[in-house]
Amino acid sequence: MRYAIIVITAFIFLISCKNKKEIPQDPDTFYTCSMDPQVVEYKPGKCPICKMDLTPVKKKKGESKDELQLSKQQIQLGNIQTDTIRNGTIGDQLVLTATLNFDQTEASSVSSRIMGRIEKLYYKNLGDYLKKGAPLYDLYSEELNNAKQEYLLALDKKKTFSKDVVIDFDQLIQSAKNKLLLWGLNEKQINELATTKKATPTTTFYSTASGYITQLYIREGDYVMEGGIIVKLADLSTLWAEAQVYTSQLAKVKINSSAIVQLPDFENKEIKGHIEFINPEINPDTRINLIRVS
Repeated sequence: MRYAIIVITAFIFLISCKNKKEIPQDPDTFYTCSMDPQVVEYKPGKCPICKMDLTPVKKKKGESKDELQLSKQQIQLGNIQTDTIRNGTIGDQLVLTATLNFDQTEASSVSSRIMGRIEKLYYKNLGDYLKKGAPLYDLYSEELNNAKQEYLLALDKKKTFSKDVVIDFDQLIQSAKNKLLLWGLNEKQINELATTKKATPTTTFYSTASGYITQLYIREGDYVMEGGIIVKLADLSTLWAEAQVYTSQLAKVKINSSAIVQLPDFENKEIKGHIEFINPEINPDTRINLIRVS
């Protein structure tokens, strides 16, 4: 009885195995996903990422089993990059994404030394290069006009009154001149005022620094207060490369470590630099830190 049970069981198993259909595998076909081309299988099924049915792809003639050919669209969707085989040194190196920024330590600003209304602005566009000594804006200021009249009056009184008058007109003239210098007039403007004896209602102010305009704070017709910033300038002769570093990579980054900045838009030109600054603050959302290469 025990023998009969074993025989029947084995017979049923053999029948079930015999009736199972085998799906033939085509060695010249592989399966990939149109949405995720990095997925490659050698049998039909579903994509493990998007769960769509895999698409069969026929291998091209002459393509070996270990080769994989993708279309331009698949390469683009999969963000696939290739490189040539070459000798090199494998070290503890990081490849980071960076953006170029101007050197903040070389930035400068031009501000107004007296309150007034901007009558004319000579530079109105961001990115314009402003040279030191170039006219920047014309200002109408009652206070400044009164100071001009005081200077002219001191010059006139010195010529009118006799030398017997116990008044030091030279000191009065110098005091009035110092006030004009303090409020932004230069020697040439003051000498011209003394020569023409005419005080114009508006005064031209000149830039005290050179650089590219990165911020423009006023427009024609605006009132500006004493100390109010007119423009901010940047020196683009030296740049910073600010790179993003994940917290897991911070242990590999040290101050004064050497770095190479590669510029893809300039035929991958390489510029050598060093890590100058590591931001101690970490973005809590992205877990990214910033480092500065100069």
